[in-house]
Amino acid sequence: MTSETFVTAIFLVTAIIAAGVLVNAIFPSIYQASETFVAGSHEMDDRMRTDIRIINTVLHSDDDVAYIWIKNTGVNPIQENLIPRFDIFLGKTGQYKRLTHVEGGVPDAGEWQFILHDDNGNGLWDRGETLEIIANGGVVGSGDRIVFQVVLPNGVRRSTEFAAV
Repeated sequence: MTSETFVTAIFLVTAIIAAGVLVNAIFPSIYQASETFVAGSHEMDDRMRTDIRIINTVLHSDDDVAYIWIKNTGVNPIQENLIPRFDIFLGKTGQYKRLTHVEGGVPDAGEWQFILHDDNGNGLWDRGETLEIIANGGVVGSGDRIVFQVVLPNGVRRSTEFAAV
């Protein structure tokens, strides 16, 4: 009878040790997977709350400068210091390219700048406020089809096609 108790105790201790080893082996991967899921859901929530709409576009072929007005229609405000990080693409259909952000003056070919019409002066592009993009995609002629696309740092993107005047 004592031998049976001794064998049962050994099996019990072995089972406890095996359970501890299993938990130590699996717990880090479960924790890492849950961190990834939380980060992914936060990123998706940010994208769902961020929305923009291109409301007007004009490109004059005499100076190759496009004026694009974009309205923030999402719940999330966008910090003004993030706007220069936007990816702006502009050019003739099939020949558009990514432009470089510059400050001041009229942008040269391949450059863009912005004016934030910040109604409340808080340094944020709030819902309902308008962002004006001034961009130069290069030489265009009157009637050329122009492609414009904006991509925000969180991956939200909008594009439109219009004719130069």
